[in-house]
Amino acid sequence: MEKEKKKSCREKKAGIREDDLKNLRENSRKLKKAEESLSEMSEKFSGLKDKYLRLAAEFDNYKKRSEKEKKEIYRYGLESFLTQLIPFDDIFESVLTHIEKKPSPEIVHQGLQMLKAEFTKILETAGVQKIASRGRHFDASLHEASGVVETADHEDGEIVEEERVGYLLNGKTLRPALVKVAKKICSTENNDGRNSCSSKD
Repeated sequence: MEKEKKKSCREKKAGIREDDLKNLRENSRKLKKAEESLSEMSEKFSGLKDKYLRLAAEFDNYKKRSEKEKKEIYRYGLESFLTQLIPFDDIFESVLTHIEKKPSPEIVHQGLQMLKAEFTKILETAGVQKIASRGRHFDASLHEASGVVETADHEDGEIVEEERVGYLLNGKTLRPALVKVAKKICSTENNDGRNSCSSKD
């Protein structure tokens, strides 16, 4: 009986050890899988970190390039603008020299005409055009009315006077023309005594 007790005790001990060993192996296997998974994640993280650093460096380079290009565009635009202004200085110089030699209103007038022509050329090069107004029908997108002129010689809404020139920039209104618009004169020529306008409608 005592032998049997010792044997069952040994089996229990051996069984416990076997279960513990099984659990230990299972835990070891899980730990190995977790380590492999961690290693994969670490590699992925490292790859993502490299991508991020590369993108950050590329973006920084892009910003520097853009800034440099902006400065170059500004400098080029300024150079172009100043190159267009130089002829004005030449004209002023020429007119002043002529006035000093032989002062006359004709010289001043010619100088002003030359300046005006040069300035018009600059505006046209930049895409600026004058708005045609006189004799045209009033258009609120191109014209600004400063007043009305009652007349029998023009149609209602026809522009009869331009007080300030208007300008377009590449087809878009830069500044509307300031104009006076015609309004037909009304008369009392009807037999019934009512006012009637002399317009054709």
